[in-house]
Amino acid sequence: MEPAKYDITIHQGATFLLEVAYKDGDGVPVNMSGYTVEGQLWNRTGTAKLANFQLDWLVQSSGVFTMGIPASVTSGITEEGAYDFLITEPSGNKFYLLEGSAFWNPGLSYKS
Repeated sequence: MEPAKYDITIHQGATFLLEVAYKDGDGVPVNMSGYTVEGQLWNRTGTAKLANFQLDWLVQSSGVFTMGIPASVTSGITEEGAYDFLITEPSGNKFYLLEGSAFWNPGLSYKS
């Protein structure tokens, strides 16, 4: 399965949250009970990890979750990069669900 592509913008000094709803090819929500989700943000060259995403299940039985980065971490991000979310099924199989570019916005209010 090819991961879906979705670009994000991370605003420096603000909490980042992305809600994800995992559905099968027919649009039916996937029961993610027993699944794990990991996500990381790396610089463009893949040489430095900028952040780990934090998982919060909203409705695990319907495959709905948020991946977030707290403001205390985004305050230190000063460059653009790329991210992905790795899913581990209860069977141990792994696949990438989502990936994309991560754009950086330094914000104006954060600087004051």
